[in-house]
Amino acid sequence: MRMMHNYFRIGGVAADLPYGWIDKCLDFCDYFLTGIVEYQKLITRNPIFLERVEGIGVIGGEEAINWGLSGPMLRASGIKWDLRKVDHYECYDEFDWEIQWQKEGDSLARYLVRISEMTESIKIIQQALEGIPGGPYENLEIRCFDREKDPEWNDFEYRFISKKPFSHV
Repeated sequence: MRMMHNYFRIGGVAADLPYGWIDKCLDFCDYFLTGIVEYQKLITRNPIFLERVEGIGVIGGEEAINWGLSGPMLRASGIKWDLRKVDHYECYDEFDWEIQWQKEGDSLARYLVRISEMTESIKIIQQALEGIPGGPYENLEIRCFDREKDPEWNDFEYRFISKKPFSHV
């Protein structure tokens, strides 16, 4: 989060996305999904892998809660709980996605939750990219404010206080 504070501005953001960035991001999503399919072929169905992780390190749901586990560790123990769904965190309610969980609680279940969460993450990213609005990245209405109300404060552009000054192109 320390790097994000310099990007957001009242009424917009510091700069627009570079030309072609959304298309490149969508291409990466497709590439990553094919990678997940390959991981599943190589790892998930591998009998040696399955022998080493299935039934190993079992953590039940009650234990997971008592130990304070969260995220994939908790969801692999049969607890279908995700802060993004339960607490309506940020804008996740606007996207179509499912909580990924397993009931077995073993190492295989934790692996399966993580693999399926990668697919769900790509779904969320693709939906977010589709929802990016067009138009200017800066709120141009901010320039319409009456600057004569307090001329002492109007001598400096407070919107652009940062480590690196931003220049309009």
